[in-house]
Amino acid sequence: MDKKTVTTISYLSRLKIDKNNEDKITSDLENIITFVDQLNDASVEGVEPLTSPLEKIAKTRSDKVTAKNNKEIFLERAPKSNEDYFLVPRVVE
Repeated sequence: MDKKTVTTISYLSRLKIDKNNEDKITSDLENIITFVDQLNDASVEGVEPLTSPLEKIAKTRSDKVTAKNNKEIFLERAPKSNEDYFLVPRVVE
């Protein structure tokens, strides 16, 4: 990683990097790349892929209707409606 690469990365990511911190940022990026490169050496044999990084099971509930159907009440209170829908003025001709 050199200063030219850091300058290119900062330009592409639309980040303004202070020239005084350029050496530190270059060093930090090299450390990050070295750390991530260690993942190539990790043994993943026999490890099942995860669908989520959280190993939690989603809570489920029974699928039953618990609310009352108030369709008729809402349609009666609407300025205009038919048997099943609200009627609204046409917006697009």
